[in-house]
Amino acid sequence: MDRAAIIGIGMTKIEKNKVRETFADMVWEAVNLALADAGMSIDDIDNVITTSSDFWDGRTISCMAVGDASGAAHKNVSCVEGDGTFGAFYGMTRAISGSYRTTLVTAHSKGSQSVSSLITNAAFDPIYERALGMDMVTACAMQANAYYHRTGTTPSQAALVSVKNHGNARHNPFAQLGYSITVEDVLKSEMIADPLRKLDCSPVSDGCTRPKQASSQAS
Repeated sequence: MDRAAIIGIGMTKIEKNKVRETFADMVWEAVNLALADAGMSIDDIDNVITTSSDFWDGRTISCMAVGDASGAAHKNVSCVEGDGTFGAFYGMTRAISGSYRTTLVTAHSKGSQSVSSLITNAAFDPIYERALGMDMVTACAMQANAYYHRTGTTPSQAALVSVKNHGNARHNPFAQLGYSITVEDVLKSEMIADPLRKLDCSPVSDGCTRPKQASSQAS
């Protein structure tokens, strides 16, 4: 059975607003960091996967904005409409397929250039739900209320997730919101959509998160 391994990673700093960097700038930085980490050059890569979202990038075929910066020239390239996790999974399947040996995956977003409530509202049914003004935060709030009711979980218990995640982010110099908070801090933060408060919700972020190279090898 073949196996896949991550042999190099690169990541830009995740920030609220990268005013000076374009999509290509962010990807170029992360790709070069990943290649350096792996001790490789772009010539060692035989295929490239770019991960982006037309909605968040504000253009169709959004992958075209980062193809050159990803080193995709003269290589097999595939575009993924989705998140970075899906891109990484797709890269792994390519590596273990036997058709490719070394895959480079990029994933980027500039949330600061978008209105998240309008974009995520478009995910709902256009006849019955979209006109209600729902977005992903309000939808998650409804799910949280249902979960609390069904399981007996309390907001204080759920706040421990935020405490853990922000605490873990302190160990990543590229993280946007790495600091020590308490359950009380979470419960006192601004209410966004009951029962979700500001510190329960993910921030709007700009960055290119972890391009990866996966190499297949026989076990």
